[in-house]
Amino acid sequence: MNTLSTKTLGHLIQVAVTMMSKSDIRDLIMQSGLYDADGMDTEELELRTAGQNKNETLRIPLLDAHKLATRGNRDAHNALLEIVRLGAERIAAWYGQATAKLAALREALVSDGYEMRWSQPGLLPDATPHCRLVPIDPDTIPVGTEITALEAELDSRGYAEAREHYVLAVKHFTEQHYPSANGQLRNMVESLIVNLAVDHTGYSDTGKANQGGQAIKNLYTQGGRPPAVIGQPLPEFDGGRMLHGIWETLHSNGSHPGLSDADEARLRMQLCTALARFLLKHFPTKL
Repeated sequence: MNTLSTKTLGHLIQVAVTMMSKSDIRDLIMQSGLYDADGMDTEELELRTAGQNKNETLRIPLLDAHKLATRGNRDAHNALLEIVRLGAERIAAWYGQATAKLAALREALVSDGYEMRWSQPGLLPDATPHCRLVPIDPDTIPVGTEITALEAELDSRGYAEAREHYVLAVKHFTEQHYPSANGQLRNMVESLIVNLAVDHTGYSDTGKANQGGQAIKNLYTQGGRPPAVIGQPLPEFDGGRMLHGIWETLHSNGSHPGLSDADEARLRMQLCTALARFLLKHFPTKL
């Protein structure tokens, strides 16, 4: 099961311990339903957290729940979502929902596949906004099976360089190093384009860097109309324009620090995974 990352939980801990007492933290854990999750040993947790500082009082049960959630425990997963939601509400009540203290948590949630949304507070002086964690899509993208399938296909074709760049892109994205993930995705697409152009169009690999722009010209026909023919260059108006457009997109907001947030990096991961699978299907292995 794709659940909240330990980085997201770490951001919650970092903020929560600065504004909540140990008693408040214990209340937060109980209100989230974490102790009620199937597989959580409440008595053991009480023993392990007794005498601990605030950080460990929160960290120990969160990591236990995270371990269960990654094994498919829905109760533990839902409890993690709830404790982050409740924690965000507490933080917003103190500092306001636009506070920079929520920024890192908000970004980490996007990487995990959730968006933080707020309802408008009521008119009463003590009214506070209500937080919801809304799934961006049904599962973390790219879906694990898609990652596995793409890696396997690249490996079977002998496109080792493209596969390595993709593995690193997924790793950096998961670790929330978004600019690095973007750079590796661009390298993956370029390597794949060059390999496909060599295998299917007679393009000659010069062995130099930055061949993508030249190689891509061999994979689609300008002004070409449908239908596309498997193994032949894509018509501009049946896949070719998409290929060129995504290629151009990859060369803005690339691997330069500060130029990409979680939402953009996620979109690029989706686009590149889908594009690579599309190209490999259109240009199959030659028998």
